[in-house]
Amino acid sequence: MSKEEKLAVVRAFVPEYKKAVKKGKGQILTQVLELTGYSRKHLMEILVKVPGKKKIKRVRFSRYLKILDKLKKLWAISKYSTGVRFVPVIPTYLDSLERFGELSVTLEERKLLSAISPSTVNRLLKTERRKLTLKGRSGTKPGSLLKNQIPIHTWRDWDNSKPGFTEIDTVHHSGGNPSGEYIHTLDTTDVATGWNECAGLMGRGEVGLVKALGKIRRRLPFKLLGIDFDSGGEFVNWHLVRYSKKHRITYTRAREGYSNDQPYIEQQNYSVVRTYVGYKRLDTQRQLRILNKLYQKLSDYQNFFQSVMRLKEKIRNGAHVTRRYDKAKTAYQRMLGSPDISEEVKHKLKERYLTLNPKKLLEEITELARKL
Repeated sequence: MSKEEKLAVVRAFVPEYKKAVKKGKGQILTQVLELTGYSRKHLMEILVKVPGKKKIKRVRFSRYLKILDKLKKLWAISKYSTGVRFVPVIPTYLDSLERFGELSVTLEERKLLSAISPSTVNRLLKTERRKLTLKGRSGTKPGSLLKNQIPIHTWRDWDNSKPGFTEIDTVHHSGGNPSGEYIHTLDTTDVATGWNECAGLMGRGEVGLVKALGKIRRRLPFKLLGIDFDSGGEFVNWHLVRYSKKHRITYTRAREGYSNDQPYIEQQNYSVVRTYVGYKRLDTQRQLRILNKLYQKLSDYQNFFQSVMRLKEKIRNGAHVTRRYDKAKTAYQRMLGSPDISEEVKHKLKERYLTLNPKKLLEEITELARKL
């Protein structure tokens, strides 16, 4: 008996086998086994799969395909965020782009864009997504003995609800060649709101680092209450200690070798600095000027139009850790919702927001990055 004939015999017993009870199934298996020579276990598998008959895959056409072009444009302006970060800021992008005449959507398209889920976004944009996988070497080196006089803290020691407590780090732009003097970025992020500010400096000397921090401090829309850094030697210096004491800034460091003590800034080093500036060597004063212009534009784009998620709780059950995050919001939205920010500051932020065009900002950032 050929294979096709055996499958025909099996197929003939499928309806009866599916309806039969346990005892009846056993009798059918014995009967088919004698006719085909297949093993009993094999027959138990193929009798429920209707062998030889191809399963017809049901195709469903998504109603969101009609807004796919608009979705791609908005996604590009979000710098290709994941669905869970992209969806909450779609209304923000629509309002800003329509205000500046950059995009026009119908009432139906707006309803669809407002109703779309993160999983649907990820599915529709799956073929468009391209992930950058480049990684650079760390330029962090251990600090001096002064670090023993600086308090250690872990991620749970910060007051996550009050703006002003920031994590800071430096990102080097050596291009893989650590010789000579080259540009560094001082990267800061607020733990409560995700507000990010960066400043470039030549080298990472003590005086230059304090000046860069002072520049960032003046740009912040809230009072700088605390800074926390890793074990990098650039932060372990008397200049920064004196600066912190003068301005009443809490000055702490993370545990050496524990990257999870600084989860927010480690993420921002890549998603902000590396994503827009890259890994090439920067070592001229002209590049430094361009870089700081880029960071001014990036501050508006990142804080007003890029959503971030903040850790709500971390539950450990033995070796298993469950992390729960809040809904993705921009740093600007978190500032407006914070009871610790004055109404005057909130009003200034709202006025600033109305002047910003996310598409134009991204184009200017891209052009400055090209000049670098």
